[in-house]
Amino acid sequence: MTYRTGLWGLLLTAAAVVCVVGCADARRTAVPVDRLAVQDKAAAMAAAQETLRQMHFVIEKYDLEAGYIRTFPLRAGQFFEPWRQDNASMEALAQANLHSLRRTVEIFVEVSEPSARPSLHCRVTVEKLSLPPRPIRTMSRMANLYTDSSQRVQSLDLDEASIAAMEWIDMGTGAALEQRILARIQRQGSVSYHADRVL
Repeated sequence: MTYRTGLWGLLLTAAAVVCVVGCADARRTAVPVDRLAVQDKAAAMAAAQETLRQMHFVIEKYDLEAGYIRTFPLRAGQFFEPWRQDNASMEALAQANLHSLRRTVEIFVEVSEPSARPSLHCRVTVEKLSLPPRPIRTMSRMANLYTDSSQRVQSLDLDEASIAAMEWIDMGTGAALEQRILARIQRQGSVSYHADRVL
């Protein structure tokens, strides 16, 4: 390696670092927020619905009177889907590429005390697909551990017994995605951050 190529490599690396740091979202808050204060319940529900739609979630239930939104389960985005926004952390992205995950979002707009203003909070439920393994007698049949596949092409073709035994296991909540959804709803202007964190 010559001095000239080494200098170019150093300059390109420095430019890449500046681009990554410069493209970081400056509007992020330092303290995570669990609830958002709501000025107008209908506007907050509309903002939440639009945020979920932009993140590719499909609404299953929308109840303005109860202040409740629930989405259909959304399959977690993979590494080859950079436009997807449901992997809110590197850990979530890694888990989505290792397992078959799906996420369901629930939005609640409710009043905790009679004299208080309504507040909006979000819950993301993460589930993992569980398939019963089949007996493997030789290493050459390893591709058929869960389904009838070849070593070149993997497909999810299940027989009736496997379908009956298939289940979604609750993996808890997705805190990073909850924070991302709340931040995006807050940017739409119909809600504001609580002064204190509310659990």
